[in-house]
Amino acid sequence: MKSIALGAPLVHRNANSTRRKAISPIIATIILIVITVVAGAFLYTYATGMMHSGAASQVANVQSAALVVPGGTGAGTLTVTISNGGTVTIESVNVTNFNGQTPATSSGPQPVQLITTPIAPGQSASGTVNIGTGQTIIAPASLTAGQSYELQLTVTYANGQTQVITTSVTASEYGS
Repeated sequence: MKSIALGAPLVHRNANSTRRKAISPIIATIILIVITVVAGAFLYTYATGMMHSGAASQVANVQSAALVVPGGTGAGTLTVTISNGGTVTIESVNVTNFNGQTPATSSGPQPVQLITTPIAPGQSASGTVNIGTGQTIIAPASLTAGQSYELQLTVTYANGQTQVITTSVTASEYGS
C-alpha cells in the first residue's frame, strides 16, 4: 500500500498532456517598465501643454530703428520696426521718451503714437515719426548725423499689459 503525505499536492502528469508556459519574469518586468515610461511621458507632455496653453506671453522686440537726418543736421525721420514674439496682439507702440525727455508735441509733452495698427503674434510692423523743430516730436536741439539718441517705447497689448523697450538709434544722413 502506498502512503500519501498529508498536505502535499497530488500531482498527476500524463505523458501526452502539453505544458503551459508563461513569459519569463525578466520579459514581464521589461514590459511593465516600458508601459510605465510611456505613460509617464504622455502625462508629462499633457501636463506641460496644459500649463503653457493658458499662459499668455508679451514679447515685443525692436527689429530695426533708423533716424535719417537729411543734410546731416536739423530735423529727421525716425522709423522703427517692432516684431511681436509673444502670444498676445500688440495694440499700439508709443514713443514715451526721446533723448532723455518726454516728447514735446504741439499739444505739449506727451507720448507720441508710432504704430497704431495691431500687430498679431509672429508679425511685425513699422512706424514713422518726424523729429525736429515744427515736426511731430519737437526736438530740443537739431539732430546731428553720427550722434546716438536714446529712444524709449511703450508697447500696449490687447490684454491691457504694457512693456517698455529702451534702445538707441544713431542718426544717419541720406546716402550714407
